[in-house]
Amino acid sequence: MIVELSVVPIGVGESLSGYVAKAVEVLKRAGVKYELNPTGTSFEVESFQKLAEILEQVDMALFQEGSPRNYYVIKIDHRAKGGRMEDKVRSVLEKAK
Repeated sequence: MIVELSVVPIGVGESLSGYVAKAVEVLKRAGVKYELNPTGTSFEVESFQKLAEILEQVDMALFQEGSPRNYYVIKIDHRAKGGRMEDKVRSVLEKAK
């Protein structure tokens, strides 16, 4: 499944890049394929259980970094036949020629 996660620590000021970096560190440690973009981070996981583990670790990392409150926007694309991030992007780019 493909997931897009946007983390928004509330009450920490205007710059959030340090907190986003902590979330990316969690993804690196989890060994998942990810892609950072300006408004979120997309990654691939094999199950909802693994996703829940990652989300809990991100949440804990942000609290440890000093965030008093965390808000998340999560999008999930879960297809029965599977799918990978690069396949979705390639399909759109081919059609946009």
